Amino acid sequence: MIMINLELPIIETKQETPAVKSIKLGLQQKIDYKPGQYMMVELEVIEPENGSTRPLSIASSPTENFLLFSTKISESLFKQKFNSLEVGGTVKIKGPMGIFVLKEDAKEIMLLGGGIGITPFRNMIKYACDKKLPIKITLLYSNRIPSEICYDDEWPIFERENSNLKVVNTITDNTTSWNGRIGRINEAMVKEFCNDLDNTIFYICGPPGMVDSLSQLLTSMNIQQRNIKVEKFAGY
Repeated sequence: MIMINLELPIIETKQETPAVKSIKLGLQQKIDYKPGQYMMVELEVIEPENGSTRPLSIASSPTENFLLFSTKISESLFKQKFNSLEVGGTVKIKGPMGIFVLKEDAKEIMLLGGGIGITPFRNMIKYACDKKLPIKITLLYSNRIPSEICYDDEWPIFERENSNLKVVNTITDNTTSWNGRIGRINEAMVKEFCNDLDNTIFYICGPPGMVDSLSQLLTSMNIQQRNIKVEKFAGY
């Protein structure tokens, strides 16, 4: 796969949730990357420890004619700069990178996501929809409150496009008004939606603590390590 270095125009920005901002970058040429990979994104800001670049998962699918990046905004200089990006500006990218990629010949896949860890899963799901892959895909997506659900408007569309896809949102703050599922992703939830534990590929992406606990959960359920793929999103 060819490593690219490009400066691309910002063609759209969107407030996905109160804390998550997205940008779309226009493509003059098709970029070859795999669903689940990330890019190094460079902004005009220099932080003493981290410099001006950060790894951001590609949230768009290779089947789409733009690059989509979404990130949770924090007080860091990089995130504040990302939050201030506007249409007409440009962003430098380098990549693609990473081995957290969709296994296209799998029969069943379960995606376990939390918070902004959803970004590579949007990529994988959209790709599977557009390519009409015959994979049974279940997304278990955990957030604290309903307003934190990222890409909330797109999940029903993807489900209608792909009869093999099931999206399950679960909310961990049970004091909020929510008619759906409550509680953290647990063994019962995994077993409810997984047809074949022994032959399913599990992808886990989210905050490090969540990734570690879900990895331990799957291990305790005797899921083979080769069937567990993980990606940790640390804050910066």
